[in-house]
Amino acid sequence: MSAVTKSQWFAIASAIKARYSIILLIGLSFLSFACSPVQDTNVRTPARELYNQAVIASEDQFYTEAEELFRKLSTEHSGTQLATLAYLQLGELFFKRTKWDDAEVNYRSFLIRNPNSHLTPYVISQIISLNYERNRYGIFIRERSFDRDMEPNRKIIQEYQRFYLLYRQSNYLEDVTELLRNASNDLAEYEFIVGEYYFSQKAYDSAITRYLSLLKDFPKFERRNQIAEQLIDAYENNQQPEQANSIRMILKLQSSQSD
Repeated sequence: MSAVTKSQWFAIASAIKARYSIILLIGLSFLSFACSPVQDTNVRTPARELYNQAVIASEDQFYTEAEELFRKLSTEHSGTQLATLAYLQLGELFFKRTKWDDAEVNYRSFLIRNPNSHLTPYVISQIISLNYERNRYGIFIRERSFDRDMEPNRKIIQEYQRFYLLYRQSNYLEDVTELLRNASNDLAEYEFIVGEYYFSQKAYDSAITRYLSLLKDFPKFERRNQIAEQLIDAYENNQQPEQANSIRMILKLQSSQSD
């Protein structure tokens, strides 16, 4: 079998839409590995058998069995290309089962072992997706919003910056950009709720810090005018009339420019 060039892989990948293509992409990666020179047939043959068994178990939704086989492959044949691919497959298994921490660990293990893979944009997009999914709890349960962990949203912003820097031509960019907007809005909403909490407790210094951070870090947040009004009230309650008047002047100037 002739070798498949890197440019051919990119052509195939770019023709298939985002996350619906991962099964085919992983399959193509397996063919690429299978067509590469084999130096130790005794090691690679059982590795391929394990990989095939694990894939079949996964497709038949025997996820526990598939997980055990992929783990066995990654352990007993460590350093082989199929063992590296097993980490990606484990990431996919855990993603399907909403085990976000395990999915992220295995996705990152794949990236560490194969940083120049044509699948890298997909894997990073999955890391962004799982961080958004793991933080969805609490969005519709408002009473828990104050207690929500915002670290996943911060991870999304960090991973997006990496993705945009390296893969801005990727087909996955549109999907991850939408997740970035959602994560940014969630994070801003959370910061606003915290600011409101401090204001209600008359901890005006803390409220002012939150409001100023919101205005600086989230310029597209839809509550900007409301935040500015709350900031004015916080300054006045904190005996800082000059700062309150400065914010009033800014709001007045913005209003006149919009007219």
